[in-house]
Amino acid sequence: MNLKNFFYIISMSILLTFLTGCPGNQSQLIDYDGNKSSSYYLSQADESSGNVKTNWQLLAIQALIKENKVSQAKVLLSQISSDLNDEQQNEKLLLQGEIAVKLKKPFNIKQLTTDGLTNSQLYRYYSIKLSLDEKSKDINGQAHDYIELEKYTPGKQKNQILNNTWKFFNKLSTKKINTILVYEDEITLQGWINLVDAYKSDNIELKTDEDDTPEIIAEKVQKQSQLLKQAIKDWLLQYPDHPAKNIISVLTGEQALNVDDANAKKVALLLPLTGSSRLFGDTIRQGYFDAIKFFPREPQQNVVLLDTTSADMDALIRQAKEQNVELIVGPLLKDEVINIKQLAPSLPVLALNKVDNTSATSNKMCYFALSPEDEAQDAADHIYAQNKVKPLLLVPQNDLGQRVAQSFAKKWSELSSNGSQAYVQYFGNKSTLSSGMNRNAGIKLTGTPILNNYIEDESGNFDAVYIYASYDELTLIKPMIDMAAGRSVGNSSSLMIYTSSKSHVANASDDFNYDMNHTEYAEIPMIVNSSDQMLEIIPNNIKKNYSLLRLYAMGIDAWRLANRFNQMNSYQTDFLNGMTGKLSTTDQCEVTRALSWQQYIHALSQSNSEE
Repeated sequence: MNLKNFFYIISMSILLTFLTGCPGNQSQLIDYDGNKSSSYYLSQADESSGNVKTNWQLLAIQALIKENKVSQAKVLLSQISSDLNDEQQNEKLLLQGEIAVKLKKPFNIKQLTTDGLTNSQLYRYYSIKLSLDEKSKDINGQAHDYIELEKYTPGKQKNQILNNTWKFFNKLSTKKINTILVYEDEITLQGWINLVDAYKSDNIELKTDEDDTPEIIAEKVQKQSQLLKQAIKDWLLQYPDHPAKNIISVLTGEQALNVDDANAKKVALLLPLTGSSRLFGDTIRQGYFDAIKFFPREPQQNVVLLDTTSADMDALIRQAKEQNVELIVGPLLKDEVINIKQLAPSLPVLALNKVDNTSATSNKMCYFALSPEDEAQDAADHIYAQNKVKPLLLVPQNDLGQRVAQSFAKKWSELSSNGSQAYVQYFGNKSTLSSGMNRNAGIKLTGTPILNNYIEDESGNFDAVYIYASYDELTLIKPMIDMAAGRSVGNSSSLMIYTSSKSHVANASDDFNYDMNHTEYAEIPMIVNSSDQMLEIIPNNIKKNYSLLRLYAMGIDAWRLANRFNQMNSYQTDFLNGMTGKLSTTDQCEVTRALSWQQYIHALSQSNSEE
């Protein structure tokens, strides 16, 4: 070999080494950073090619799913190169599973094997499997999923998984627990079952009286806790290394479940207590102060009550600071929420309404409201999950109706990847509807696309109708739909009718229940799952008025969210099983609600909820 050839070989070796190390030629997946947005990953993909581009695209899809941009994630996933290595193929299957779970669609998880998956991928794998087993109500599968999921859960989420695991086992009846297969070496699983047995054997149901003060309730809780401590102490001696040892203080009542601090938090509650909005503010206040009666294991709060009609927002914030509060809960009215957002106080805020401008603030702000727009988005989720493809909305011809329609359509477009659209038909006020009824006018099921101004659709092939109306309006609308069709509409699989909670009242007439046969309606869990013990606590002026009861439930949930405010962030799914629904968070820490869906069966209503 001459000297020239020698240097040529050395030079080529160095060059090949350099090229192999270049980012553009890497095939190994990059670690996902949850702090980065989908826009960041998409921009990286645009600047890359080959395997690296595919890696960035896979990360972008993961971020899109987290941001609830499921339709966009599904489209991008369909564009991924088919030339994938094993690691990329596993990631693609995981993403397909996560999208299926989000859309409440079936997914064959047997396509995936756990061999070769990283710990973070194993966590996602068992999260998918748990969701699928929950949907199929496979108790044995769920029990084993929770055990595996705990092994791979990131440290900061460990306690949340343990709490969820405990809630799963604790709610099971003895009959259901007996369906769980436990093998000899499954010590952790057996430990959970034995812990539930010890807890239920020694836990006496706490009973409170309407006139019980917080001090009396706390004393009753303390006595009850003593009954549990010895039984759980004996369990811990048998299972000293069990992961549940980290939540023992929760089970004994020494620390509240998933709250920021066991000590009382000082909170300023800002509500309108005089003027035209007094009834709303006072009802929420009652729920907030009664919350500890429903959840006596959670810590008390030191609440400073401030009337938003008594002073301007600047002065109220100063009062809160002077009294050294840690958190502001409220205000309630939209203009006041806009105002406090603009003022950006140094104190964190849990606002009880939402604003259109969701730009970030220097202080931490979260938003919790009983908004019709949120309910419309939940309806879109529910209707899509029932495999409907062409929904029609009947909403009032006003600003509220337009907002409801836009919210439903936006959510529907995120869910649907086949170009399916939501349509709308606007109706007039009650007087206009009555006039139409007297003229035997009827309401034909036609509409125009909400997001695109196409011509009116006369095909009549809608398979779902969502009606946002009051009780009085609905008593006219449903018969008018039947009148136009010449038959009772909405009692078949080809066309279902869905209504909002606005039209669900406590004193509905028999005629109404008959007309609404098989119609599904949304409602808050507090109304759906009410018990005699619960009704004893609720004030008499509220329990028979569902509109007020929803505000009362909002007060309870606001109290519980305040106890967990430090843990609240954007994009948290099923953060809390609340009285107003299953609470999750979206962008800018906005709280959304998944409601319970029920179905009228003649004069009775029967639950369709999976809660």
